[in-house]
Amino acid sequence: MLLEEIKAYFGGVGSIRVRENAVHYEVSNVKDIINYILPHFDLYPLISKKQADYLLFKEITLILLKKEHLRESGIQDIVNRKASLNNGLSDKLKKAFPNTQAAIRPSVTGPVIPNPS
Repeated sequence: MLLEEIKAYFGGVGSIRVRENAVHYEVSNVKDIINYILPHFDLYPLISKKQADYLLFKEITLILLKKEHLRESGIQDIVNRKASLNNGLSDKLKKAFPNTQAAIRPSVTGPVIPNPS
């Protein structure tokens, strides 16, 4: 299975789970993310706006590593970054964190993907 090969590539960390009729590979241990996942995406950057999402994810991971999430201000910092990721905040998170100010998305410039046509 392809996900087993991906898991092996990342040193065997994480888990493969079936959820909602889909199979997922996930790494939730912060130290595993720091040691395996982040170095890969630092070495092989994403192309497109997904790189900005990755940089925000990396900032969130570093907040967790420093245990800043144990303070209310640290949680708010995470939520502010989450508000700038992908689809932003769910209605439930917006209600729980009414003072959220979306973080500024990192500016990403990179190679242009050539149009094959």
